[in-house]
Amino acid sequence: MKIHHLNCGSLNARFTRAKAIVYCLLVETNEGLILVDTGIGRQDYTDPSRKMRFFIYWIGVPCKMEETAAYQIEDLGYRLSDVRHIVLTHLHFDHAGGMRDFPEAKVHIYRTEYEAGMNPRGLMERAYDPSHWSHGPDWVVHGDEELDWYGFKSLLIIEGLIPDIRLVPLPGHTRGHCGVVIATEYGWLFQCGDAASPFHPDSDLHGLDPSKYTTAVLPSWFVYRILGRHVPRIRELLRKHGDEIEAISSHDLYSFQKYRSPVGGLEST
Repeated sequence: MKIHHLNCGSLNARFTRAKAIVYCLLVETNEGLILVDTGIGRQDYTDPSRKMRFFIYWIGVPCKMEETAAYQIEDLGYRLSDVRHIVLTHLHFDHAGGMRDFPEAKVHIYRTEYEAGMNPRGLMERAYDPSHWSHGPDWVVHGDEELDWYGFKSLLIIEGLIPDIRLVPLPGHTRGHCGVVIATEYGWLFQCGDAASPFHPDSDLHGLDPSKYTTAVLPSWFVYRILGRHVPRIRELLRKHGDEIEAISSHDLYSFQKYRSPVGGLEST
């Protein structure tokens, strides 16, 4: 099994000095390739919606086609049709924009997030862009059978999938926001989505000094409003089971750099 770590959109926000990425994972499985989040898609650069033009300008996205998941997957020697499944943490346009580049893939999503995307409400759900699913994806909506994962609820993606991949509901950032956990031979890789971030002073998920992450210090009330209230629980999970679980987050430039391979790609086995 191999996990490729992909930056599917560099972010250089105009209103802070912080730099980030859109962190996606490409997983080789017995069911073909699985893409965890899609990042910003090709059409977002060639024919962006009004929402995407706003996002690209204010978040300082460099619009590099080579950062799209589609480009990187083909550069790895795969065909786009080799991506059989997409697993989404949530439907925000920086996470789901590339869905249209993989029209044959089944798209796995938590039921609450699917319902939120189809009927958005509130500030955070304004960041959905219905054009990203205008092609009519093959949705696979999860939410009926829950399994325990270290005290968190989890949803199995595919029965018999190797490696085991699950959605972990972490609502707050959006109503149906999820993390994604992937079993590896070394333990679990926990993609926390936007429920945890190294870019604010509450986070010490990797034991690093947050002052090295950004010059912008965000108040805790703002962090909780944007990310939700899961950071303390995730921190406690890693305190107890850090030898079994590695945590990353969706805009985590520093973990991404940690996984960088000598040839410029990113992968873990």
